[in-house]
Amino acid sequence: MANLIISQVCNLACDYCFAQDFMRGSPADRSQHYISKAAFEERLDFLERSDIREIRLLGGEPTLHPFFFALIQQAQKRGRRILVFSHGWLDENTIVSLESLPDTVVRIMVNMNAQPRPRTVAKYSPVRREKILQRLGTRATLGFNVHSPDFDLTPLVDLIKKIDIRRVIRLGLAQPVWNGNNTYLHPKQYPLVGQKIARFGRIASEAGIKLEFDCGFVPCMFPKTDRESLQQCHPDLGWHCNPIPDLDIDGQAFHCFPLSKKISTPLLLGESASEIRNRLIEQAKPYRTAGIYRECSVCTSKIKGDCTGGCLSATLRRYHQATSRLVVPRGVLYPKESIINQERRIS
Repeated sequence: MANLIISQVCNLACDYCFAQDFMRGSPADRSQHYISKAAFEERLDFLERSDIREIRLLGGEPTLHPFFFALIQQAQKRGRRILVFSHGWLDENTIVSLESLPDTVVRIMVNMNAQPRPRTVAKYSPVRREKILQRLGTRATLGFNVHSPDFDLTPLVDLIKKIDIRRVIRLGLAQPVWNGNNTYLHPKQYPLVGQKIARFGRIASEAGIKLEFDCGFVPCMFPKTDRESLQQCHPDLGWHCNPIPDLDIDGQAFHCFPLSKKISTPLLLGESASEIRNRLIEQAKPYRTAGIYRECSVCTSKIKGDCTGGCLSATLRRYHQATSRLVVPRGVLYPKESIINQERRIS
């Protein structure tokens, strides 16, 4: 798996945005903030030699690319399935373009709690969003990023029941960017969030809706009985935080958006995704003995490899002062002492 970033701009203002350190410019800026057609073709070559079957397009907002549909057509010629991660507020030309493709070719992961800028709220009304989703139909999957314990997922179930879209909801946890300037979910809030997700899981299961989980979830945020009930609506609860990786428009690959400034490596000529992933894994190794909680260092599930200890960016936020002396741009220096010893010293 790998994500291709094709835009570094967005026309929304989500206060929990994972890509804040990465964003550049404004939607009106058509200069260096979008991938070129030639560079995109090189990314498709990369996916092909890596034997990756799905082309995943990210931003910023990918549909703001001035040649978005031309890129879709480039990808379509490779015979791969295309997944677009979007806030879902699409203009008419984009909707028409996507309507011309079957759901076997393209899917759109729509972030349902994307936040518009205050002065443009009318443009992003729930009525308009519902109409857009109706037109996308089974090409659309609903997503939701939990950034506060105060959230309600039942409107998503009601929406899926009302219109003909995929009966799937993808859940993510808002994670901190390196500078900590975004709104994110603190690990202390995970148990409460886990209880609410478990209750919602039972509602989703009864409605025939499957839950999918993004990275960063940990088993200890769910009581054991709730973990078992969640299996009914999600067949694989993987407790993982691993590099995918993400490839930006400048030819850099990074671990994930929250760590884009700290764990990255250049995409070299002729490389495959596994080679890039191995380098990113090696850079992250010094910090993998720890996790989002103090107890992670001695947790049986983590020691056995069943859980990676939650989001690495959230883990590093616990050691910001210590790790800031050890990390340099575009790579990570190995610490002289283990992160566990640092934990004893700074906790």
